[in-house]
Formats: sequence, structure tokens, C-alpha cells
Amino acid sequence: MNPQEERALILIQALRDADLERLTTTLHTAGLLSRPLPQVRANLKAIFAQAQADHVNLLHPPADFQAWLYGPLHHHQHGKAVSPNTVIARLSTLRSVYQALLREELIGRDPLRDFPAPPPVRSTDPLPSGAEIRQLLLHAGALDDVLCAALTLTYEHAMQARELIALRWGAFDSARGTLLRRRTLSVLSASAQAVLEPLLTRAGGPLHVPEQLRIFPYDNLDALRLQTLKLCRAANVDFISPAVLRRCGLRDHDLTAQQAGFSDPQAYRLALEVAQALGVRGEEEE
Repeated sequence: MNPQEERALILIQALRDADLERLTTTLHTAGLLSRPLPQVRANLKAIFAQAQADHVNLLHPPADFQAWLYGPLHHHQHGKAVSPNTVIARLSTLRSVYQALLREELIGRDPLRDFPAPPPVRSTDPLPSGAEIRQLLLHAGALDDVLCAALTLTYEHAMQARELIALRWGAFDSARGTLLRRRTLSVLSASAQAVLEPLLTRAGGPLHVPEQLRIFPYDNLDALRLQTLKLCRAANVDFISPAVLRRCGLRDHDLTAQQAGFSDPQAYRLALEVAQALGVRGEEEE
């Protein structure tokens, strides 16, 4: 039995038994999960626990699977309702698992096909306006070109902070203007490429830069957030976190799923709907 056949048998049995740890460990080891393993397990824990309790075969779900799924999607294991954002996270993660199984040809169809997505969430803290973001990026360009590049990628290509911090120079193809991300190969906008070029030159240029050298110096999310906070104060705008800036980018730019780093078109549409539903701070509700 070759490794792929052995992996297939493990995945099939794990799905039949609703064995979350074994399933996710196998998918993660094979490079079939794009999200951090702890996040995947946290998002799927309630679903798999309910599947075990109800003896639901997640490999070949019953005809009423979508009706059954409503319960563990919308409730904690003790019965209390969860927030809409938690529902969205659980559904999106389960979709990514079934998409991986489709690519491995372990299932013939996606059991979540035509499953209704939750309605977009209305935020109590509306997003910054485009004018505020332009002011922030203008100050970043004058004060800190490294942070400016990081925030430009976040805004123009919906770059997540974790993948931003992990970027290496080997992922950036200056000649083609592309960036290899966790899920996609994205063609960069002209301005995103322009802010990376000076950093590339300082690092040694396209012919000499070490491929494994990190593009950005931030050791963790807190370091990036702190530098962003300092910049917001200097620019005289309310704090705009990298996560909020990413949502603004989805709202303000006509990106393809690939340009925004999404391999799953359904997940991209859902993220786009949420971002576009958020109001702009300073505007009155109609």
C-alpha cells in the first residue's frame, strides 16, 4: 500500500468515526489544510462531537444532513446559541475540509453544495472610510516604508497578518509581479509591487536576496499591531488594526478570489458580503 492509499484509508475511517483529531492531523500533515490546525479543530469541535453522539457518517451524510447540521453550527455543545461570526467560521472551515476531500477524490460531491450561507453581519463598529485609509498609507510612505509595504499588501490584496509575517523573499517574483501566498499565487497591483521593490533592493536585489529571508521584521502579530497603532497616532486617525484594514480592502477593491488569497470561491464570496455590509464610520445610518 502506497502512502496516498494509506492516507485515504485513514481519512475515510476518521470521517466515519467523526474522529476530529485524526482527520485534521492527517490533512495537516499532507498539506491539505490552509488554516492553522488549532483553529480548524476549534471551529469543528462541536460539529464532530454532535456527529459522534448522533452516529452521523460525515463521509456519506444522510439525506437530512443539512437540516441536522443547523444544530451544531448554531449552538455550543451545552446548547447555548453562538454568535453569527462563529457560525460563519464553522461553516467556512467545514467547507474547506470537504473541498480537500473532493481534491483527494474521497467524495463524489460536496454535501454543503447549496447550503445557505448565514446573512452578512452588521457591525456595531463601522469600518474606516477610504479617505482615512489613504491618509494612513500616505503617512506610512513618509515615515516607514517597511510598514507601508505591509499595510499596502493588507489593504490591496486582503493579506492576513499571519501570512504577511511569514512571507519570504522567495515568494515574491519581481519580474512577473506575483506573490506566492498560503493559498494562491496572486498577481500584485502596481502599487503593491512598487512598495516592495525598495525593500527588495535593500535586501540584495532579485538576483542575490536569500530566498528564505523574511520580507517583514515583525516577530508576531502584536509587533505589527503596535507599529500600526503608532502610525495611526502620527497620522491623526483612529486606530485601524490590520484585520480591519483587510476588511476595508475587500470592501474597496474589485479583487478576484485569487488576488485576495482565497482558494475557495464560496469562502471569498462570504467574506466579501460581510465586508461590503459593514458601514463606514462617520456616516449616518439610513
